[in-house]
This record gives sequence, C-alpha cells and structure tokens, in this order.
Amino acid sequence: MASQNSGGSLYLSGVRSRSRSSVPPMKCYHDDIATIRTVRMNCPTQGKRFYGCSHYLWADEVNNIMELQMLAIEKDTKISELECERDVAELAIENTQKGHAMESVKANKKLCIMLFMSWIRWLEA
Repeated sequence: MASQNSGGSLYLSGVRSRSRSSVPPMKCYHDDIATIRTVRMNCPTQGKRFYGCSHYLWADEVNNIMELQMLAIEKDTKISELECERDVAELAIENTQKGHAMESVKANKKLCIMLFMSWIRWLEA
C-alpha cells in the first residue's frame, strides 16, 4: 500500500530488503549499491523483485541491461580499434609521401652533383 509519512512524501509499505547471494550486486544511477527487494504488498507486482533506490529496476530486466552494457563496451572497443587502424593507415601514407619526397631530393642532389662535375670538366678542357 502507498502511504504518506509525516513529511508529506509517499512511500511503499510492505517492501522489505533481503540479501541473496545468487543475485549480482548492482549500482544505481547515483553509483551507490542498490539492494534487491521484493514487493510484499497486495498489488499486481506482488512478489516481483527489484533493485531498491530512488530509481527502482525490476530484477528480471537486469540481464537485458547488462547485455546492452556489454554491447556498448564491444562497440566502443571496435570503434577504438578502427580509429587505431585509421591512424596507422594515415601514418603509412604520410611516411610513403615523405619517402617519395626524400627520393626526389636525392635525385635532385645527384643531378646537381652531375651538373657540377660536368661544369668542372668543361672548365678543365
């Protein structure tokens, strides 16, 4: 039953906390440990277990949330891997471009040396 306390706020009567070792510990959105509870009052959700906090979560929905959290982690990991691959590919392209530029500089130096040597030979002749 919903009751009203002296402060004017509503609370559920007949809801008790019970510790169960088979249930994984959960944290609420406020990063506090939420305890598992069972609805004891006479209502459509009587006997249903939930994680008690200012935001409750039905115990049978936890697996769905954990699966979604794992999917999100897997997607974040895949995104990070793809970003690393992209960075490596960009570095490879950059290094290739620098290598071509260095080869061009070497070719220009060789050309200058050859021209200088031919000029010296022309002066000696």
